[in-house]
Amino acid sequence: MEHSEQVSTPFDELVSFGDASELCGMSESTLRKAVSYGKLVNGVDVCKFGKQWGVSKAAMKRTYGEIKQ
Repeated sequence: MEHSEQVSTPFDELVSFGDASELCGMSESTLRKAVSYGKLVNGVDVCKFGKQWGVSKAAMKRTYGEIKQ
């Protein structure tokens, strides 16, 4: 929020691998393998914050289809 207005950020559409795996009904290891095989591109679709991976909802939708809300 900035001056009582909601401001969008690039982090709004970012979810953890744990949350993404629940939304898509797959294991976190499937997402990690997708990164190692180049299906999800590190620095574009996903990024790592310490030990935690984050992935964009747009990348999940593009790669795995419609996601649950």
